[in-house]
Amino acid sequence: MFTKKWLTCVIGLFVLTLWIAGCSSQPKLRKQQSKLDDPEHHALRGRDLIKDNRWKDARREFRLALEIDDKYSPALAGQALVNAHETTLAGKSAEEKEKDAEQAMELLDGSFDHAKNDRQKAHAHVMAIRVLSMLKAEEDWLDDAEGHFEDAVDLYQDEDNIKFSNLRAEPHFYMAEAYRDASEFSKAITEYSRVLELNLGFTREADQALEQLQKMIRAEPGSRLGKRISRSPTLTRGDMAAMLVEELRLPQLYGRDAAKQKYNTSFKPPTKQFVTQQKREIPVATDIEAHPLRSDIEQILDTGVRGLEASPQHLFYPDETIIRSEFAIMLEDILIQVTKDRSLSTRFIGDTSPWPDVRPDAFYYNAARTLVSRNIMTVTNKTRGEFGPNEPVKGADALLSIRLLKDELENYIRKPES
Repeated sequence: MFTKKWLTCVIGLFVLTLWIAGCSSQPKLRKQQSKLDDPEHHALRGRDLIKDNRWKDARREFRLALEIDDKYSPALAGQALVNAHETTLAGKSAEEKEKDAEQAMELLDGSFDHAKNDRQKAHAHVMAIRVLSMLKAEEDWLDDAEGHFEDAVDLYQDEDNIKFSNLRAEPHFYMAEAYRDASEFSKAITEYSRVLELNLGFTREADQALEQLQKMIRAEPGSRLGKRISRSPTLTRGDMAAMLVEELRLPQLYGRDAAKQKYNTSFKPPTKQFVTQQKREIPVATDIEAHPLRSDIEQILDTGVRGLEASPQHLFYPDETIIRSEFAIMLEDILIQVTKDRSLSTRFIGDTSPWPDVRPDAFYYNAARTLVSRNIMTVTNKTRGEFGPNEPVKGADALLSIRLLKDELENYIRKPES
């Protein structure tokens, strides 16, 4: 028969076992291996890497910070932004993106729960603006972002927080980015302008963003794709194909010229009476079959735009980023094909290059000169006078160039009823 004392010991042993199991299930924090191996350093490094668009490296830095202190607020906020960025990557399933979004919001909540001072709270609010802007998970995401913006501004303007007032421009910049993404352009301009007025950081970024925003407004993209692309910092070959189809209506434009061609339909005797073996036809591009923009790419391949052809290996590389030298080649070819002015392809050959970063014997030199001389493209650095041939093409720049090309070709591009 069990005694009361024995039963008490059994219960105590059981509780102790559960406690030990619970302790062992908790992740074990690691010790710092050097003076700079601390959460603050890794979190700051992670933010710098995000600025350089090195998201995988940033994730590593935030993890290193959380391995030392799993409640370090800036690292939790940084990890939340990385998870939010994961939802924008191609090739992920809806379930994977949903999981990333949920984890991002959980980490963001943790960054608020564990913020130890006003500076960390303000940082969490700024990161919340960025996470919400990236996820756009709810219809009222912009309202939520505005709430975090107001809280961040209040914290940065508090007289007691004068020691980190140099960060006051940060919430204005990221709120401007949020307004831009929500197509609230007038509000975005106001916040970008506020960043320039404060002159406490982000001035170069705000100035460039204002210039791009003005280009977006001038471009007035007509298609839903164009409106999405106008906010993109880079364009892929697939994006460019779709944009030429939707914004320039290139296949139809080229098709009208093709329709005017005369074909010889007279009888010709066959050169071979029999075909012993039918040759297997290889698709023009074998890497676009599962691509969402396949239809647009195939139409552009049919037009034969220079710079957007498939390789000899039948590869189109739809996800490869387009740079400005390639973009100039494409637009020059369209200009030549539509105007039928072949002299455009050699007009500037032999001239001295006006740009320090472009040699006059570069394959794209004449194209770049042609497009800039017609104000369809512009230099990237007005101070140094550089063309920027290897820089990626921004969405707003591409849309504006196509809009200006339309104006240049207005005598050749007519509506069917005209």
